[in-house]
Amino acid sequence: MTTGDELLLLAIVPGRRRIRIRAEDRLRFALRASELADLGLAGRIALGPRRIEVTDPRRVEDRRLNNVLHSLGATAPPPSLKDWLRRTPRSLATEYLSRLEDQRAVRVRRWRDPSGRKRHDILSVDLPRRQALLARLDSVIRSGSATSTTDRDLTLAALVQAAGLAPAVYPGLRGITDRRRLAALTATGRLAPATAGAAPAADEELAAALTTGADALTRQLTDELSDLYADFTTGGHGLGHDLDPGSWSEGGAGGTGHHGGHGDSGHSGHSGW
Repeated sequence: MTTGDELLLLAIVPGRRRIRIRAEDRLRFALRASELADLGLAGRIALGPRRIEVTDPRRVEDRRLNNVLHSLGATAPPPSLKDWLRRTPRSLATEYLSRLEDQRAVRVRRWRDPSGRKRHDILSVDLPRRQALLARLDSVIRSGSATSTTDRDLTLAALVQAAGLAPAVYPGLRGITDRRRLAALTATGRLAPATAGAAPAADEELAAALTTGADALTRQLTDELSDLYADFTTGGHGLGHDLDPGSWSEGGAGGTGHHGGHGDSGHSGHSGW
C-alpha cells in the first residue's frame, strides 16, 4: 500500500447503518500530497522553494506513483507545490477507492441514480487491515518520540491531521486524548524522522541530512495543505464548491461494514468477494 491507500482506508469509517468517507472535502488534496511524500521519501523528487524537482527519474515499484513521477518530469516549466496541489483532479478519491478495491481492502457497489449520476456504496471494509494502520499511528503519537517510528508513519500521521481525519481515526469521547496528542505532534517541531539516532556514529552527518530532508518534506506538504484549505474556506466558500458531492451515496441498501476499534460504532458485515 502507498501512503495514499493508507490515508483513504483510514478515512473510511464503519458505522451502524452505513460506511462513509470522512473529510471527503479535503481528502483528494491530501491524497495528492501523499504521492509527493512517497516520491520524496523514495529519493525521486525534492520540493524546492519555487518548484518540484525530479532528482531521480528511475521507475518506482507502484504504477500510479511512477505515472506521477513521469508527469512531474514532463511538466514544463516544473510546477510549484502550490500549483500541483491546486490542480488535483476531482476524481482522485474515486481512483484511490478503486485501488483499495483491487487490493481487496474494500468492497464497493456502483450504480446510477435517476439523474444518471454515478454513485458509490462502500459495502464492507477490511477491518484488520485498518486496525493495523491504527496501531502504527498509535506508535507515533503515544510514544512522544519519533525515534521509534519510520518516516512514512510520521508522514501518514501528519497527513491524517492536515486532512481533518483525526475524528475518523480517534472518534468520540474515547479519542479525545489521542486527537490532542496528534494535534500537538504535528503543531510543534516534534516530527523528527526515525533516522535521527538510528544510524551509527560514523553516519551521523548522513543521518542528519536525511532527517532534515524528510522533516522538511513533511512540513512543506502539511503547511501547503493548510494554506490550501484556508484559501478555499475564506469568505465562506467551502471546499465543496470545487468537488462533485454526488459521487458518494449514504451507503448501500442492506450493506454493512465491520465494527472497528478505537470507538468505531457499528456491527459486523461481510467481507466476501
